[in-house]
Amino acid sequence: MRFGLIWKGLAGLVLIGIMGAVGAITYLNHTRPAALGIASVTPRGSASTSPDDPLNLVCRRPPVPSNFSSAGVTGLWVIQPGSVAGYRAREQFAELTSPHEAVARTEKVSGWLLIGGSGGTLEIETGCVAVDVRALRSVDELPGFNTSDRDSIARDFLSAHSHPYVIFQPYPASLPLSATSRAIQHVTLAGDIDVSGTTRPEQFALDVRLTGKQVAAAGKTTVQVEDFGVEVPQEAGGFVRVDPHITLEVSLILLKT
Repeated sequence: MRFGLIWKGLAGLVLIGIMGAVGAITYLNHTRPAALGIASVTPRGSASTSPDDPLNLVCRRPPVPSNFSSAGVTGLWVIQPGSVAGYRAREQFAELTSPHEAVARTEKVSGWLLIGGSGGTLEIETGCVAVDVRALRSVDELPGFNTSDRDSIARDFLSAHSHPYVIFQPYPASLPLSATSRAIQHVTLAGDIDVSGTTRPEQFALDVRLTGKQVAAAGKTTVQVEDFGVEVPQEAGGFVRVDPHITLEVSLILLKT
């Protein structure tokens, strides 16, 4: 009888532990920030054109060729306020049984795309998108932790003091988009991305919606940060391990100038 009571007590503790773990996982999944999607709002104000803005200096706007029409889709499209960029990283804390997804974002995004084409075919001729990684702020929640504490550590990993911007420059390519459709369309945009001073080819999978002289685009790419010389904690006995496969995500609003 005594052993029966002991086993019942142990079973109860195990059940409580399982319920606690399930509850923690459910909470983490419920509070996980959703992936960035296509913006449904109009730009907040207009993009800064100040020559003294360091972020604008990273992606200097090019002159628009004189043969480009002021009507239609061809022309210079400029990223507007309200655009967002960030990252998602899977991390495993020693105190937790389930992995957690770290999410950080910033609205310090600038850049432009130069779109050409003729005969109904659109082409991206050149472009530049810059993100100020010093402005990235954690937006995820983790009980018992202040997730904003990782922001300064992330800046150190990215060498933000010497390489404050992540820069993406798309390759010239045709765009399989209908200029007359208002539905969400899909496109893959390949180009060079500079992270921590190292440049490598990557490609973003994007959802795009054209509405008059406004374009909204949202998507992501996954990079192996070690390819860029970025080292993240991976020691099995450490306080936290971080998967080096990091997802970069964007939600951009662009207006034709």
